[in-house]
Amino acid sequence: MAKFASAGEMVLKGIYQGKDLYIINPMLDIGEEYCAYEVTINEKPFDDVINSSAFRITLAYVGLEFGQEYEVIIKHHDDCTPKLVNPEVLKPLSTYELVDYEIGYNNMLKFTTHNESGQLTFYIEEYRWDRWIEVGQIPGEGGPDDREYSQKVYPFNGENQFRIYQVDNLNRKFYSDTLTFEIDKEPVKVTTPSLRKVKKEITFSSETYFAVINEFGEELITGSGTVVDVSPLKKGEYFLNFENEYVVFKKK
Repeated sequence: MAKFASAGEMVLKGIYQGKDLYIINPMLDIGEEYCAYEVTINEKPFDDVINSSAFRITLAYVGLEFGQEYEVIIKHHDDCTPKLVNPEVLKPLSTYELVDYEIGYNNMLKFTTHNESGQLTFYIEEYRWDRWIEVGQIPGEGGPDDREYSQKVYPFNGENQFRIYQVDNLNRKFYSDTLTFEIDKEPVKVTTPSLRKVKKEITFSSETYFAVINEFGEELITGSGTVVDVSPLKKGEYFLNFENEYVVFKKK
């Protein structure tokens, strides 16, 4: 983020990702003097040469570590404005590395990351019903050290596939490899006596993801649990996705 805190002072805040800042520094009308005259990084003086039409602020100069927050203050004369050439380096990129993962107790998908340059959200998706569906979002903590996260999931009997991704400031998605688990469990079943005359709800033998879809392919109800409340639906036929299959029911 770049802003002018007051006349003669430019403040740049960002996350260090191994990239330096490049500044265009106009010459003053009075001669061989330039606009910017002092630079600090996290309150430490930057003593490299800045008295030129362009200069580089080497952020590693003050010992910044990857993923560390920083604040650069550029003091300049009131009648001119320095310009940051590469403002994109102030914003975090997706640099995480997935180092471990498992489905543990109580169906918690646990994963460990390393080397997060910024606090970007993790999106968790599962492949079922012939497509990838989002099953959770977790705020990333950022930083170079290992970070541990967990998300409640509802795996079905058989092969389950998950993936994780982040979206950076350029709206690019960075996906993990597919995480595959072979699950051996009792399949979830519909326990509602008849699906030809449903009035209020449909029940399952245990918790599962579900989605109610109309004849146009629109998802009208989504969620997880043992009960689907279909009372708001109009009369007609609908598809009910659950586990890794679907059934047709008729709303009365």
